[in-house]
Amino acid sequence: MDGTVLTRLFALVLVIHCTGWIGSSAATKVSLVDNGYVDLVFAISDAVPQDQSEIIISNIKKMVSQASPVLYVATYDRAYFKRVQILIPQSWKDVQATASSWETFEKADVIVDAPNPKHQDVPYTRQNGKCGERGEKIHLTPNYVATLNEEQNHLLYGKPGKVFVHEWAHYRYGVFEEYGTRGNAQFPLFYRPSGSKEPIPNMCANKSPVIEKFDIINNSPTCQIDPATQNYDENCTFKFSKHYKPDTSLASYHQIESVVHFCKDDQQRAHKSEAPTKHNAMCGGVSVWTVIMRSPDFADNKTKQVDLDKMPTEFNIVRSSGSRFVLVADVSDSMRICNRIEKLGESVRSWIKNDLPTGSKLGMIMFSSMAHVVSELEIITDMDSRQEMMKKVPNQLFSATCIGCGLDLALQMLQPPNTTENGGIIILVTDGKNSPGYLDIADVQQDIIDAGIRVVSVAFGKQADKNIETLADLTDGKSYFIHDDDTSEALEQAFIGACTYQSSVNSADMQFKVFEKTAPADQSTTDINGGFDVDPTVGRNLKLSVFNLEKLANLESIELTAPDGNVISKIDYATTTASVTVDLAMIGRWALNVKLNSPQTKPVLVTVTAQMRPDVTTPITTRCWVPNGADIKDANNNRIRIHAEVWKGSSPVLGATVQAFLVKPNDESEILDLLDNGVNADTVADDGVYSRYYTSATLQGRYTVKCQVVSNSATAAGLGFFGSASPQLHGNVIDGNDERTPLPSFTRIASGGSFQVEIPVSSYDAYPPGEVTDLSVMLVNDTATNVTIELKWTAPGDELDMGTVSRYELKYSDIADDVMNSNFNDESPVRKRRSVIKEDDLVAGSLEPIEAGSLQTATFTLSDIQRERPYYVALRAVDKADNAGQVSNLVIFFVPDKSALLIVEDFNGDLEESTGFETRDIIYVKQSGVHVTSLVVAAFGLILIACLCVTLLMAIIKHTKAHPSYAGIPATKSHDLP
Repeated sequence: MDGTVLTRLFALVLVIHCTGWIGSSAATKVSLVDNGYVDLVFAISDAVPQDQSEIIISNIKKMVSQASPVLYVATYDRAYFKRVQILIPQSWKDVQATASSWETFEKADVIVDAPNPKHQDVPYTRQNGKCGERGEKIHLTPNYVATLNEEQNHLLYGKPGKVFVHEWAHYRYGVFEEYGTRGNAQFPLFYRPSGSKEPIPNMCANKSPVIEKFDIINNSPTCQIDPATQNYDENCTFKFSKHYKPDTSLASYHQIESVVHFCKDDQQRAHKSEAPTKHNAMCGGVSVWTVIMRSPDFADNKTKQVDLDKMPTEFNIVRSSGSRFVLVADVSDSMRICNRIEKLGESVRSWIKNDLPTGSKLGMIMFSSMAHVVSELEIITDMDSRQEMMKKVPNQLFSATCIGCGLDLALQMLQPPNTTENGGIIILVTDGKNSPGYLDIADVQQDIIDAGIRVVSVAFGKQADKNIETLADLTDGKSYFIHDDDTSEALEQAFIGACTYQSSVNSADMQFKVFEKTAPADQSTTDINGGFDVDPTVGRNLKLSVFNLEKLANLESIELTAPDGNVISKIDYATTTASVTVDLAMIGRWALNVKLNSPQTKPVLVTVTAQMRPDVTTPITTRCWVPNGADIKDANNNRIRIHAEVWKGSSPVLGATVQAFLVKPNDESEILDLLDNGVNADTVADDGVYSRYYTSATLQGRYTVKCQVVSNSATAAGLGFFGSASPQLHGNVIDGNDERTPLPSFTRIASGGSFQVEIPVSSYDAYPPGEVTDLSVMLVNDTATNVTIELKWTAPGDELDMGTVSRYELKYSDIADDVMNSNFNDESPVRKRRSVIKEDDLVAGSLEPIEAGSLQTATFTLSDIQRERPYYVALRAVDKADNAGQVSNLVIFFVPDKSALLIVEDFNGDLEESTGFETRDIIYVKQSGVHVTSLVVAAFGLILIACLCVTLLMAIIKHTKAHPSYAGIPATKSHDLP
């Protein structure tokens, strides 16, 4: 092996080490080079008018320049911002910029775009991964950036440099909020820690908070204690004293001038592991700094002192030079198998004709034992240029396979000498392994990465080279797998998927699949029937397509029936495809009928696609993806998740029915119901991201994924809270609109591409039980001899979120550390104050595990509780093989030194007790719409009525005694009375 090859292999290992992150939720080009982050991309939306261009660009530079020294100090000299790309809209014609094609709005790290109605102008990070996983992107609004220098902006959000570092920590390192908000039962604004005489702010800081609290409703400095929680009620807020000067935490109230570090697990930067913050719930009580240091950015823990004054941040203003695609097609002899070359040719011609964006450039390269240019990069301007390019699609076959040759020639085409233009998309289609002795993927991989080129890999058949998924992952691309029994439509989806990697995707060009059905092979004359909804957002260029026709004569007819009964049946024929098109489809329910008059040896696929209606600006969109990436080295150590994101404009779609369809390497199918409930694989409830773990990767090979979204009566475009928003010192709450808008019937089907598993799961118990993240105390009932608590949680699965666990372990203590992950098993005398909740303590509900995803409640009697002291409760699940899952989130209950009238609302997650009454009755409220105050008033009313009745009865008895002949009541003798 020569020195060049050794060098390239070392570079490959280095790239995998630096950029490969198991479980990473989003790939990114950002890397840390000599302590400086480079290739950080800000992308400005087309919605931002050009008259704001100067102030927007200037303030982005100012924000990052101020953030750089903040990050440098916060990371103890480990990182700063070295080079930033600012991608401006194509519509900004008079702004000077360098042409480039690798930066895209879709894949940008930070976007400046129209506000989400819930968040308004508050900066936030879209985060739907687990602890330590990178976020999706940071979202800033044009108004926030434009007013960056105004005092009101600083009062509301904090200084721009600190705001950006706060969001960067969410996005890059996968940490979560270390503060609470008013009205949030799980992460409240205040909480009562052990040893505290009164509630304190829910935050992480290395000094006890010094605050001025006040009641915003009564405009009073005195806050009321909520009898149900023994915490301040939701009308209470606070402001910090000007003398309060903690050092931590930038993940909490970064607006405080003295805050310059993140909380650490030590005395100096004291992390509050018992605080009910989202970070503690998501990261098992581990500090923000610990999570940051687990990042691959700091894995080698090297620090290099730099002089920031001499190393200012470099900014490059770029404008897209237009999308550039190079098709790199395998024409080795094996492409003859199952008509692969014919399917490829038909799909490429269909893509060029119908889906390749006008104004983009396309080049074509074919490879076998060597590579040849079929067509140089040519701009697609009209139908004539499309027709000319379609004629060049390769169809000849040769011997041997040199994938590296094709990639190297594509690299030269996208990065010719004496040009500053870089980037582009390579669509690599191959069906075999690289022939020995020829240039392979490893030989050109680093050059492709350095050039900013994305690779969309298409594995045609099961023998395709296993390294193509790795190349797609490392270049922030996507992978597809085409079974030999698949129709050409599967290939078309791969090419359409490649089109998403543009500087910005015009909504009018987007294509939505609303129907899909497959007719099995080996059937005689068959009618394929179905129905689909054309919702008010789609209907332009509606197209019903029939794929995989062995002979066009096999098709007898196609009929589309509109809601008004009109029938469309004019057929357009291609090689193995037939279609019917409607220019603008009527809104409503449509019916279709496809009639075959001859048997087929292969399945026939029927699809319906449409584009957005001319008068619509906010379509309903669906994205399906596997955040783990396309190359799963070892499924035993990589928890594979499937995500489907459903949006209407900037609002998440809530309450839809979402399923993932997977095809295994042995061609068996599996269906997963995806959930948006905020537990297990799903990070945030009601954020429009539906998720599930996939635990059945028991076979080596390639898996394909697609997602289907169907509306139901509960589906609505809501404004659910998602992401990690910066806290506001004034108000501590985001005051956006919470209304939900019902949606009409719709269906969306989206391809999730494919992923490859090299080492499959070894056994049924490869994964531990899932983690409970929504444990809550429903009620606390105090009696003379003991305390009864009711707990609620969502049942985890035996394998993450699938199946049913074997048993639960529950523990509680007045010391938070006693029941946290690191100490849950510790039986030393140090934990002598900890108690175990056993089956014998159960008085209602059940500890018998139920199916994953179901709500479970259980009520226990605890006899060793001391009043006026907070207690912490946690549980974990154990599977049949005695594998224990992670310990749940901590919940707190507090028993005041009084009896209680308990007023309990259904599943609201609060400590539902009310003190101050001698009765021990429980009022159970079925609907949370009934106000607790009203119930208390009603209870007093009942007591008052009872008192009046007793008074009246005593009066009657007294009166009867005085008048023995009182009608209907015999006289009572004195000796009959007590």
